[in-house]
Amino acid sequence: MVYKLKESLVLRVLSGLGDFKWFAHFIISVVVVSLSPAVLTAGDNGPCIECHTKPDKLKTAEKAKIDPVTGEIRVVSMLIDEGTFKASAHGGEDFFCTDCHQDLEGADLSEGHKPNLKPVDCITFCHDDPAEDYLQSSHVKLMKENNRDVPTCKDCHAGLTYHYTPMGEKSPRDVPRGTDPVHRRLTIESCGTCHQEYLSSYRNNAHGQVASLGYTTIDIPVCFDCHGKHKILNSEDPESKVGKERILETCGNCHANANASFVKHIEHPQIKNIKYYKKLLTALKNARSNPEDLKNLIKSPQTILCLVFVAYMGILAFTFSSFGVHSLLCWFATVRDEYKRKGHADEDQH
Repeated sequence: MVYKLKESLVLRVLSGLGDFKWFAHFIISVVVVSLSPAVLTAGDNGPCIECHTKPDKLKTAEKAKIDPVTGEIRVVSMLIDEGTFKASAHGGEDFFCTDCHQDLEGADLSEGHKPNLKPVDCITFCHDDPAEDYLQSSHVKLMKENNRDVPTCKDCHAGLTYHYTPMGEKSPRDVPRGTDPVHRRLTIESCGTCHQEYLSSYRNNAHGQVASLGYTTIDIPVCFDCHGKHKILNSEDPESKVGKERILETCGNCHANANASFVKHIEHPQIKNIKYYKKLLTALKNARSNPEDLKNLIKSPQTILCLVFVAYMGILAFTFSSFGVHSLLCWFATVRDEYKRKGHADEDQH
């Protein structure tokens, strides 16, 4: 009995020492971290935000940078707007400064880090897959065949698709998320810079009409929702999102009840394109020499839509013009009757 009591007492003492040892380790760790100079570790944006949001903590507020691809030299600010950064695609909880600035991981920041960082290569670090899709797309292939300058990542992503920071500059770091309504609206303008005709016809569609009112949430499709973001293919390509094989799937992403009849909807109506009407008139004029051209145009849903539009506008013009003429004649009749009534009144007075 005495032996068991002693054994129990010893176990309790050892257990207490174990708890004390764990507690001592915890206290020492806290003190060491508190007293030691700031160290940047993977997954920790705190030290970066702490310095780069406060001008007084930066030894250099601006810095000249050389683009590794184009050789362009520009002066950029070292300051970060914390709110803008956290709202951007790079400011999420699963993305850290050291994901790009890898050479700073584990660096001692007590006196600042070394002044020259390695250039950030977005493609090599993270975006190699979309870059490969883009470079292999028919979008790029056609431009090369026509000796057109192929847009680089910066042409689309470093232009209108970036928010201006509070410092008044466009920053690749602060690119908004793909679901951001402002980002989605600006991508329409970016695509429309080269594809003016398609932008105009998009504005004639229900999708574009709603988007032009400022509603560019994920409920309203913009260019890349239908045509793809980087792997943009010709509609004749089997893998194209707007090709015959995948158009039902593409429309079905928003319209759950989409069927074969639904996808006949004309995404880019030419109802206000004068060139298309001139094309129809030319085909009609050359009907005898080239009947197939006219036959194909007549069978096209685009032509049917244009003819219906012309008929509709004709009915509207006839209705309102008839109403206008009728109103004008009624007014003349009223004036005539008033004039005659006034004439009879003058005769009665005499």
